[in-house]
Amino acid sequence: MSETSTADWRRIEPVALPVTLAAAKHAFYERGFHGTSIRDIASRAEVSLPTLYYHHENKLGILVALLETAMESVQKRVTDAIAEAATPTAQLSSAIEAIVLHMTGDLELASVAQEFRHLDPADRRRTRYVEMRTEMENTLEDILHRGIDSGEFHIDGEVKEVLRYLLGACQAVTTWYRPSGSRTPAEVAASYAATSLRAVGAQPHIHEPY
Repeated sequence: MSETSTADWRRIEPVALPVTLAAAKHAFYERGFHGTSIRDIASRAEVSLPTLYYHHENKLGILVALLETAMESVQKRVTDAIAEAATPTAQLSSAIEAIVLHMTGDLELASVAQEFRHLDPADRRRTRYVEMRTEMENTLEDILHRGIDSGEFHIDGEVKEVLRYLLGACQAVTTWYRPSGSRTPAEVAASYAATSLRAVGAQPHIHEPY
């Protein structure tokens, strides 16, 4: 079991980033990848262009660094969440909650995933990112299969399609959620977890007090 406490994976705060990546994260969120220039990132970070290029090959390299940082962050959160849950129902509930907390806790970083399309299919860095994403998808797919085997889940159709639906719904949070809205990140995450359980025919999971 992970040594990380329940409070840790439910912690809601932006991921710590170097100043250059933090500047790029803000710029990509506001202007998109194509709408952001390398000079804009350097200006926001208050560093020179040579300094920026010393740390990153180019703007695409900065995007890759942000994509991988985001994936590493959500993977750790999900891994810690699953480690504290005993049944497939509890594991799926916690995993979805963890993913949505990642989306709402650092909306700008989570939104960078939408810029993944700018990575060329032949780029080895794209392959690395896809491998990271697939690893987490496989973990969640395993939970679904174990839930079916235990009788906790009742899924009509392909498990992969259900998983794609659940993850797509989580990713879509970045298109509508705003920190200034009426719902807190914890409320949104709990709601998505409950909805996901209904989608797989499971009984709602009651969280232990924390």
